Parts: sequence; structure tokens; C-alpha cells
Amino acid sequence: MECALPESVLESDITTKGFYMAFYSKFLAIALVGSLSSLASAGPLNDYNLILFGDLNVSGGSGHIEGKAFIGGDVVNASIFAQKEPANSTADTVKVVGNFKSNNGTHIDRGYLAYQGNFSGPTNICNGAGLTPDGCVKKVTDGSLTAEKAVLFSQLQAESDYYKGLSTSDNTALIGDMNNKKFSYTGSATDLVVFNITADKLAGPQWSLDMDFATALNVVINVSGTSFTAGNTKNGTESFRNNFNNVLWNFYEATTLNFGDSWYGSILALNATIDTKSNLDGAVAAKSYVGNGEIHKGSWSYTPPTTEVTEPSILILLMSGLGLIGLSRLRRR
Repeated sequence: MECALPESVLESDITTKGFYMAFYSKFLAIALVGSLSSLASAGPLNDYNLILFGDLNVSGGSGHIEGKAFIGGDVVNASIFAQKEPANSTADTVKVVGNFKSNNGTHIDRGYLAYQGNFSGPTNICNGAGLTPDGCVKKVTDGSLTAEKAVLFSQLQAESDYYKGLSTSDNTALIGDMNNKKFSYTGSATDLVVFNITADKLAGPQWSLDMDFATALNVVINVSGTSFTAGNTKNGTESFRNNFNNVLWNFYEATTLNFGDSWYGSILALNATIDTKSNLDGAVAAKSYVGNGEIHKGSWSYTPPTTEVTEPSILILLMSGLGLIGLSRLRRR
């Protein structure tokens, strides 16, 4: 986005230049708020299927991401993006703050790729109707993806902190034997129910995890511990499969996650690298991903009331990053 300044600015003093610099930065910020305000009200895990603040490096030929993706680092290797987005979409279904370099099997099934670093292929990447092989590739030069990354991290960190601060709900228990465990809720709440569990207990010798939702609409499972390896633990029971859009796993301390079998429910793990060969059903927010499973389209639509990112907050984040753009352009002139 260009915003040419009047010629008189070139001859004015530093005070006037400072005014135009502030105006320029605010102009860019306000232009971006419209696209981000809906994100703030809906919640990032409702808008994106995958959010990473580091790199995406799929370790094999799979790694399909069925919904929208935001990659805060580089795409080192990937597969198919946006399979389940609307046909003929004109949205930026894949956003990459860093560089995009992937294998020849990678393509954008619906919509467009917006990248801020460097693009080095593959060139035959676009599957959208009516698009040339590279016609869905868009270079972003206004710093908006960096700004969005800051907003996303701020809101998701606030969400994770909010959930981990909640006490276990009344009438909840983890019941069952060594082979089958159930998250049991027997109360009458119709909104959010919270479980708290350690990673060690979640990854015990049990083979199958089940869930009794009762009247609850949404369930948060806070998992403490720096690492989780599922091993034989899986949660592909009917209750999880039918309600995975209403479950959030908050791995608020995790730095490494490995799911041994298909896993159901959205995953919030901002400091974790996910290394898994299994499919994940739900929205995912993590530090990085080096697995080889598919990320099936899902969402987490519950947004805590204390984590709404207001328009002034967005402006502060955007202007702190974009103010330097106006300054650099004034200096070049």
C-alpha cells in the first residue's frame, strides 16, 4: 500500500515530518483494523484451522490442512491447503509471515496464498477455478501479516491463561479402569465445563478416552506438564468424534506434543512443537509443526469475555510495528 506525501513535506522541519509519519502509520493501521476486528470478536481458532508462530515443516507426503492457515514463520515443507474452504474463494486462505518453499505436491486448493518473505515454489501451486498455475500467489509488503501475528499471539495467550486459571467444574471426574477412561460430567451447566489433568495421567496405560458431556455445550481440558506423548492413548470414541468442535485441549505448559492416533478436539499449545503421524480433528494453535498427519477442518468458537482484543488494542499493536515503515519512507525521501 502506497501513501505519497505532499512535496511540501520534503522541505518541512522534523516536527512536520513527525506528524506525517504518525498520520501514515495510523492510516495503515486503520486500514487493517477492518479485517482484524472480526477476528477479535470470533476468536482465532474459529477463523483458522492452523495457527503457527514458528515453522511448518511436514515430514512426509501428507500434512493436508483442510481449512485456513496462518504460519508465523516459514513454510519449509507442506502438502495441500484449504481443501474444505468455499469453492472459488477469493480469501487469503494461507498466510505466511516468513518464506514459502515446499515440495512439488503442494498446492492451494481454494483461495490465495499471501506471503511476506520470499516465495521459491513450487510454481504450479494454484488449484482454484480459473487461476493460472501461480495465479493465487500474492506478495504482502505493508507489514500487515507481522501485525496480525502479534494480535493472534496476544489473544491466544490471553485465552490460554484464562482457561488455565479456571478451577475444575463441579460434578466432574475422570472415571474408568486401566483400559478405558471417561471424562464424566453429571451436572446441569449448559455453557462451559472445565477439567484439569496432568499430562502423565492423560498418557497413562489406558487405551481409549471417552467423554460424557451431559448438558454442557463446551468443554475445556487443561493439561499441565511440558510434554505429552499419547502412545496408545486415543480419544476416537463416538462422543469425541461427534463433538470435537466443542472440545479444547489447553496444553498451556507443553513444549513437545506427540499424538499416537487420531486426536479429536482443538489444541491450544503456544509453546509446543507438534510432532505426530496422526490426524488432528479440530483447530490447532502451536509454536511449530513437524508432523505428517492431516489437520481436519474444525473450530473452537467459544471466546472468553476477558480476551476480546478491542480496536484500540489492535491499533497499538499495529502502529508499534508499522510506525517504522512511515519513518523509513520519510528518510528515503
